[in-house]
Amino acid sequence: MISIGIPAIVAILIILNLSQWKVDERVIEHDVRIYYGYLPATFIFNDPFLERGEYNDGRRGLFWQVTTPQGHKTFKMTSGMAMMYLPFFVPAHLYSKLSGNLPNGFSEPYKFFILIGAVFYLVIGLEFIRKTLLHLKFSDLVTASTVLVTGLTTNLLCYASQSGPMPHVYSFALIAIFIFATIKFWETKGLKYIVALGVTFGLITLIRPTNALIGLFFILYGKDLIFSHLKTNTALYQILLFVSLVVIIWLPQLYYWKFSTGHLLSYTYNDERFFFNDPKILQGLFSFRKGWLMYTPVMVFALLGIYLLRGELRRLQIPILVFTLLNIYIIFSWWCWWYGGTYGQRALIDSYALLAIPLAAFLRYVNESGILLRSTVISAIAFFTWLNIFQTYQFEYHSLHWDGMNRELYFKQFGRLEKVEGHDAFIHWPDYEAAKKGDR
Repeated sequence: MISIGIPAIVAILIILNLSQWKVDERVIEHDVRIYYGYLPATFIFNDPFLERGEYNDGRRGLFWQVTTPQGHKTFKMTSGMAMMYLPFFVPAHLYSKLSGNLPNGFSEPYKFFILIGAVFYLVIGLEFIRKTLLHLKFSDLVTASTVLVTGLTTNLLCYASQSGPMPHVYSFALIAIFIFATIKFWETKGLKYIVALGVTFGLITLIRPTNALIGLFFILYGKDLIFSHLKTNTALYQILLFVSLVVIIWLPQLYYWKFSTGHLLSYTYNDERFFFNDPKILQGLFSFRKGWLMYTPVMVFALLGIYLLRGELRRLQIPILVFTLLNIYIIFSWWCWWYGGTYGQRALIDSYALLAIPLAAFLRYVNESGILLRSTVISAIAFFTWLNIFQTYQFEYHSLHWDGMNRELYFKQFGRLEKVEGHDAFIHWPDYEAAKKGDR
């Protein structure tokens, strides 16, 4: 449990040190305004469809809506994140009323509770990684090391602290539960695991529909058992229960779309799309703008670990490999392959719950190897941990630019928290409008 507590404590220390909830226009900002907007619109303003006109705080609109091609107003993102925020929104609202803070959904208590909520989901995700690895017979040492590396050495830490309200630590936690439930279901066929799978899959897809890809892990992991299980008396009931739970989770969103757009299903991203014929895989993995392995290099160990899934773990090799390859392909086919103004390649954080398994395989291999390899990997992990935490602060101070980094600026700024002289002149701004047309 110490291995879970340390990343959680570090995340809390970053939150307290930066004190973003006290800063105007922070925490509930940018895309978070859309994810979060369902809650104050529904429970505070009693106007979930914003039919009464514009709401603002005297300077800007509180809610960010889009207009569909049919002329309908609606929130761009689905409501999954609002459901995940809800357990922290309610006490924040009660506290605001009792403490004299403005109970409008956007004052300091709401922002603070949302930040703490991100740490809660970090703990849940890391705990289910721990349970999964121990169940797969990894040693206590390897399991604890994997949890620590995942929580401290990847950009998951940033998205559980500095960028906590973004959706990735939430999806990470849900996928960690889904993976554990998948493994346990195919061993026991237990009802409680079907419930866990249905609820988590519903939320996973309601937060980020493309994360439905994790369903492949369930299918591929159980591929040798699926057909025999389908012949049993319980299979049909389990399928119906799973589908029913997913539909129940999605019902509020379907109703919202039906009321706001006239359609049960609605594509609210308008001119944003995937370019499946031109995925930017090399840029997404290695570029200085937002390369995954450039800003989270420790995940090279996880990728190497897929090859090391042997013996009883070989059953996991194909499911993890197929998921990872398809996930990378889909993520970097999106028009904005760098995913806006964020630290590192945020879209891959959700999958760290699955990649923790090959990461553990790699760390076990290293632990069983000679002193030279062990020393090298331990030193690399220590450096990557420092780099990750330091660059989280660089991102907060804008010395690590949110979407305009390049090789020259990266090395000029390396190891320096404050902006170097002439920093802004080195920024290579992306052309968002050209990217939407395929010139990425």
